[in-house]
Amino acid sequence: MSEHGNALSWFWESDLYQRLRVMSCIEEPNLLKLLFAVHDEVRLHTPLLGWLLDPQGSHGMGDEPLARFLATLDIDPANADRARVWRERSFPEYGRVDLMIQLPGCCVVIENKLYAADQEAQLWRYRQVLESQAAPAAKSYLFYLTLDGYEPPPISISAPAGSGDMAVLEEGGYRCISYEDEIRPWLIGLLEWTCHEQGKSRIHHILTQYNEILMEVIGVHSREEALRELKGSGLMDHITSNQGDIDALARLTRSVFFLHARLLEDLVGAVHEALESEPRLERVKSPSRWNELDWAIYEGWARGKAPSGYQFYRIVNVLDEALQGMHLVVGLDVGDGFWVGLGRFLEGKHVEGPDGSNRFADVEGGAHNNWWLHWVAIRELNPEQFDGDSGVGRLAIPERKVAVVEKVVAICRHYLKEIR
Repeated sequence: MSEHGNALSWFWESDLYQRLRVMSCIEEPNLLKLLFAVHDEVRLHTPLLGWLLDPQGSHGMGDEPLARFLATLDIDPANADRARVWRERSFPEYGRVDLMIQLPGCCVVIENKLYAADQEAQLWRYRQVLESQAAPAAKSYLFYLTLDGYEPPPISISAPAGSGDMAVLEEGGYRCISYEDEIRPWLIGLLEWTCHEQGKSRIHHILTQYNEILMEVIGVHSREEALRELKGSGLMDHITSNQGDIDALARLTRSVFFLHARLLEDLVGAVHEALESEPRLERVKSPSRWNELDWAIYEGWARGKAPSGYQFYRIVNVLDEALQGMHLVVGLDVGDGFWVGLGRFLEGKHVEGPDGSNRFADVEGGAHNNWWLHWVAIRELNPEQFDGDSGVGRLAIPERKVAVVEKVVAICRHYLKEIR
């Protein structure tokens, strides 16, 4: 038996191992999680927040959610009942604004940013939207909403390159808010209010499910779950009585982290090895602000950090002028997991697609928007999770890894067949 086997043999024969093996974690059913990825800002968070904030929304709560939200942001909620709320409102000169709230004497723009990369001059452009939409003498507010309230990158608050304008948004020109410090406390307040209001049971259930998603997104859910598992595992009692086993447990934990990383690395390597034989794909360096995958990213993912990283292939021999610059992108993204998609990149910059139609409506599980011609998230695999039916651990079985690789390659070949 190897040295590691000797060091851990007690674990496989212990009551602790048997207790951990029979433990199960049963999640409450959540329709929102069934329909959407929990980090999906475009299809889940922005629409749901906009719906709740709209006094005319079918939620039946009137202006209560908006009034509470404005108060949270230190904005006078007196005219909340007269507010107009837009989701994904488009301005030809400045782009699409995630959330916009207009009240008498006040205009609010919110950029909702979970994991998507900032576009060039994004917040700078939204400040121009405020200045163009706010009535004279009206107050205007620009909020940058993220998971933990981090600052926007310089590229987002600076004027567009080549515009001749050297302006940069000053700190007072926007305010950083977070799902952790503003959105979730506001949501908990609504939960408590609807719990005591007659006729609000249905909306209370919706808020409860959304709160579960927020707990998972900002890590609260995982901490509470971990504490429950620790309490039921008997691990604390075991190490209290067996101090000498702590070192072996630590080595086992590190081994799991690296096993997680290695299985993901092998999967991505197998996908790209298969794509190398495609004559119309030319491997290119990832454009600016798009990180290529490397071992550090995989290890970071296995340790619970937000990953990012993509591999790019330029599609060659394209006759359709509207599809020039189309790239095949394969990568790991915390929002959609492991995915493959078509994006247009010209001179290293991500540009909008040729039209708003879905050219690949026949691809199961696919989606599209103005920035991506199409993409598919591989739901059979959840790169953040090691165990379970969709966990990375299942890739240790060759047939299961091959099945994922074959699905990704089949999607890529379907794309290539249509991009002519």
